Parts: sequence; C-alpha cells; structure tokens
Amino acid sequence: MSFRPDAPLPEVLLYGNGQIARMLFHFMRPTHQVAAFTVDRALITNPAYEGVPIVPFEEIESLYPPGRYPMIIAVGFVDMNRVRAARYAEAKGKGYRFINYIHPSVVIHDNLKLGENTVLLDHVSVHPGTSIGNSTFICSNTNIGHGCRIGDNCWINAGVAIAGETTIGANTFIGINAAIGDNLRVAEACYIGASTLITRNTTPEEVYVSASGERFPLPSDRFLKFIERSRT
Repeated sequence: MSFRPDAPLPEVLLYGNGQIARMLFHFMRPTHQVAAFTVDRALITNPAYEGVPIVPFEEIESLYPPGRYPMIIAVGFVDMNRVRAARYAEAKGKGYRFINYIHPSVVIHDNLKLGENTVLLDHVSVHPGTSIGNSTFICSNTNIGHGCRIGDNCWINAGVAIAGETTIGANTFIGINAAIGDNLRVAEACYIGASTLITRNTTPEEVYVSASGERFPLPSDRFLKFIERSRT
C-alpha cells in the first residue's frame, strides 16, 4: 500500500498493550495512524501506551465509534490463540470492521484468499492459490507454498516453511524455523515447536517438539581451537 506524502494516514484502533501490540504498532507507523489502543479495563495501568491513548475495551464503541474506526487485534498465542479469537469475536459483535496488516515487502498474488484481522510481517512469501483465514498472525521470513490452506486464529512464527498443498487447522501454533511437508494436514489446535519437522498428518491438539541443542563440554575459545585442529 502506498500513500501520498501529504495525505493523512488511515486511522485504526489497536487491541493490545503487550509486546505484540508494541511490535505491530511500530510496524504500522509508516502506513497507519493508531488512534487509540484498547484492552480490558483490568489490564490498563496508564492512560497512554507508546504515546497513544489507551481506553477500556468495555467502552471503546462510545469513544471511538465502529462506523468511523476499524480495528486490528494484536494479541499473541495466549491459550492456543483463543484469547485473540475471543476479542476478535467481541469486537465484531460491537460492530467493528477489521483491517489486515501486510508489510510492503510481502508479494500478494491475484489468487490469494485472505481473511480479515490477519497480519503478514516483513518478507513473508505466500505462493499462488493459498488461502489464509481470519485473525492469523504470520511472522517474518515465513514461506507458505502453493495451494495451502491456513485456518483461522493460527500463529506462525518467523522462518517457518510450509510446503505446497498443506492444510493448517485453526488455532494451531507453529514455532520458529519449523518445517511442514507437502500435501499434509496439521489438525486444529496443534502445537508445533521450534525447528520441528512434520512429515505426516496430525490429529487435533497434538504437540510436536524437537530436542534442543546440547551444550558442548568446552568453552568457546577452546572449542574453536578444537575445530581447527580437527581440520588439519
């Protein structure tokens, strides 16, 4: 999306006041004006966040009417994405429209089907014929192959690779640098840990995690000398 330098930026309401909301706020600054943050009243500790007013979600429609302001929900994968899904449904019930945030570095193909309240951060690659549902958050440098179907309320972390014709069920979390094979079905509400390889279909609410790196029993400077000696 491009804007004339003299044109006012489109205004939007941003739900959230945590790390994800702060990150998305700064991503959006070149293209959108955040008129206000909003969260549940119990979560507000200051009248402003990042220099922008923050108002109770319980009364947001009386202060920033839905006929004028669209919204975007910036909540992480809390409770397997259910909190983000719930706030989306509540805001929709208040009459709000939703925007998508798509970073300018993302290439959008003509036959991409995209829901609403969805985020695609920088250098995401989505191949032709793919559909992405509502309230799904896709982080930087993720590659989604042709003909994939990404469900509602998913969280796909940075560096994930999903091969072609694969389905990702609603509310699924995929950790950083995970890889999903082609023509597979990852069922609803699965947790796929960082750097995990998936090569078969899953069933709902399964958890897949890979072993983490092991500590080598040498300090780093001695390890480098050990490597150098092993090459001679």
